[in-house]
Amino acid sequence: MPKPFDFANILFAGPCNLRCPYCIGRQLNPALNRNNLNLFPLQNIDKFVELLKQHQISQIVFTGTTTDPQLYRHEARLLDWLRDRLPPVETESGLREVQFSLHTNGQLALSKMDVFNQYNRVSLSFPSFNPGTYRKMTGSGHMPDLAEIVRQAQIPVKVSCVVNQHNAAEIDEFLARCRAIGLRRIVIRQLYGDPHPWNLLIHLPQVATYHRNPVYDYHGMEVTYWNFHQTGSKSLNLFSDGTISPHYLLTQARVNV
Repeated sequence: MPKPFDFANILFAGPCNLRCPYCIGRQLNPALNRNNLNLFPLQNIDKFVELLKQHQISQIVFTGTTTDPQLYRHEARLLDWLRDRLPPVETESGLREVQFSLHTNGQLALSKMDVFNQYNRVSLSFPSFNPGTYRKMTGSGHMPDLAEIVRQAQIPVKVSCVVNQHNAAEIDEFLARCRAIGLRRIVIRQLYGDPHPWNLLIHLPQVATYHRNPVYDYHGMEVTYWNFHQTGSKSLNLFSDGTISPHYLLTQARVNV
């Protein structure tokens, strides 16, 4: 029988080190974005853990609505706390330890590499190698050294690249740079709610689909075009105010009553 959830999100909120104009947190009910960067244990985490066990969820993501999870003051402590409480889960290939993933903007990666490498994998949001484009899309002139992050990483790193009018023309160069520094997986993300059909990868050979999204090959590098509206993903989400929501599209979440 299929499991009801593909993965779970632990969502952080509070001040951020970037000012992305497309930040998903701006589309949520503000009550869901209560600052939890100093909070341990997290609001409603015990109930969340029980649901993780009940539904045999094997993939847990540390991510944010209005902030970056590496700004959370108890990042390593929470990882240890969860690993102590979550037993292996039954998968098609047998028992498997729960896997933890970090979704980050990479601003703190090099200064927190010891914690960065405690995850099982990382998805790093990085929209452009062009400093001017990066500033337009993130509000910051401080661009992470992606090549050095990949060099020091002891775990798989995937890059997630939001696409809009600022960087659409750079995608071919972007893919070439990513491949040159040793990346093997890239996700090009259409912004949630963006109706523009960015047909940026259709010249590449499609090799698969993942949750209804096309996967292409770029000289041996896997490139997925991710459209939130067509995905078949299912997630369980713990918001910073303690709300637990079963909606993959975070904007559908409702505040606890």
